[in-house]
Amino acid sequence: MSMISEVRSVVRYWWLFLLVGMALLVFSLVVFGHPVASYGSLSPYFELAFVINGLAETGFALGNRRAVHGWGWHLAGGFFDLLVAGVLFFTPVLAAVSLPFFAGFWLLFRSISIAGRCFDLPVIWQEKVWMALLGVAGLVFSFLVLYNPVPGNDGLSLWTACALLSVGLFYLFFGIHLRSWKDGR
Repeated sequence: MSMISEVRSVVRYWWLFLLVGMALLVFSLVVFGHPVASYGSLSPYFELAFVINGLAETGFALGNRRAVHGWGWHLAGGFFDLLVAGVLFFTPVLAAVSLPFFAGFWLLFRSISIAGRCFDLPVIWQEKVWMALLGVAGLVFSFLVLYNPVPGNDGLSLWTACALLSVGLFYLFFGIHLRSWKDGR
């Protein structure tokens, strides 16, 4: 049984993925727009991204616990995102020092999830390939973030923005596909 087993019953929550995708795209543009800004000054944006993604994953998991096989993984991912957001919010010193690691590993796990999730989708193979490429691109960029996580490094901001863009585009496309399945297309 695939991770998303009953797509038709799940599509009522298509907007959650669209919301996360749009938020990550906006966030990637913020990071692209301020490449020399310190990673610490971007901390509130990362916290917001973790909260939005955590709430969306948790809402998706709880709303689809009967329809989605493996819904517990979505729930655990959502709780983890909310926990990370809380840690970053309540410990600003820790956030300033370790944010590249939190962001890099978060993007790494999201990208791995995307690369695997796209093959469970009932879309034509060309769309699966494009979605998988977005996951692989996010994976490569997150490795680059983790390879040299020194704050103040321009490459760190660039690779983070590229990874956010890849993950955001996937969620945006995924939400659009769920919407089209809802309409029976």
